Amino acid sequence: MIEVFDKLFSLIDAVTEKISKLACYLVFVMALIIVIEVSRRYLFSQPTIWAWNLNRQIFGVFILVAGSYTMSKNEHIRIEMLHEHFPAKVKMIAKVIEAVCLIFFLGVLVWQGFWMGWNSLMMGEKATGAFRIPLYPFKLLIPLLVFLFLMQGIVVFFGRED
Repeated sequence: MIEVFDKLFSLIDAVTEKISKLACYLVFVMALIIVIEVSRRYLFSQPTIWAWNLNRQIFGVFILVAGSYTMSKNEHIRIEMLHEHFPAKVKMIAKVIEAVCLIFFLGVLVWQGFWMGWNSLMMGEKATGAFRIPLYPFKLLIPLLVFLFLMQGIVVFFGRED
């Protein structure tokens, strides 16, 4: 049974790593969009109507992937100066409380994100304003990426020793 969990945890780590390597290129896409916007605005006096909306959506996707990646490296912020002085039993209790909070919060986010994405898809939701980018592809990514974040959190809290 332990071997099954080890394989599952390794698979989740590998998926997070691959998705993160792909998502890192989103930073270059966002930078390119900003360069295009600034160039058009200040050099040609022709600002874009699409740069801000598109960058905001791409950034949301990037942040969700970055959260999973940071979790996979066990690098989320914690207060070490307090944590390191606790006895092992208190550390274990804190770890269980962290895991319960993480599972609850991200579980609700997956559940509600799914319904938000589904409703967005069903109504063909588009951004407001002049550039009416479809929002449903981005909203459908939310529950998927949050689920990856949740799975990565389970790997960190239950599959690794501190």
